[in-house]
Amino acid sequence: MTATIDFRSPSGGFDEPLELWLACHERVQRFCTLLGRVKEHVEKRGADAEAAESATSIRRYFNEAAPRHHEDEEIDLFPRLLMRLDKQATELDADETARVRAAIGVLTAEHRANEVLWAELDASLACIARGEATALDAGLVEAFSGTYRQHIEVEESVVMPAMQRHFSATDWNEVGTAMAKRRGVTT
Repeated sequence: MTATIDFRSPSGGFDEPLELWLACHERVQRFCTLLGRVKEHVEKRGADAEAAESATSIRRYFNEAAPRHHEDEEIDLFPRLLMRLDKQATELDADETARVRAAIGVLTAEHRANEVLWAELDASLACIARGEATALDAGLVEAFSGTYRQHIEVEESVVMPAMQRHFSATDWNEVGTAMAKRRGVTT
């Protein structure tokens, strides 16, 4: 198990919000993988220092960074995309619009579902972070990680291409500024 987690900023900054968004997806996947590894590690070795450090890193990411990522989507990206689709809609775009609307509905519901799963996992990880031998529920770990894997796939295969087609440079600049502000960074 690797206890050291890379929290460095991605190569793209707030002036490249799409790259920043995709980098968050990569981090989510890494932390979901680490979550599974912590589960296995605790089963074999208990809540030792390595498990505690990894649990702390996972908690930090999903309690601090992931909520900002969801806010980026729900406050800036998804509503802006729906607005652009409505403004630019033609009969040829009707299928894309319906597909994107449906995807955004599912994605938003998945945010709420994973918040519930996370609350349970977070409580167990807090115990591990304190060095208490607490088992992570395998079903919860898989449900949480599986939902995120599917979630990212839909965002990158349905939502991202629509954003790339319909967002202007101004849209991207405004999204990047909002993302920076949400994180307390001045651009």
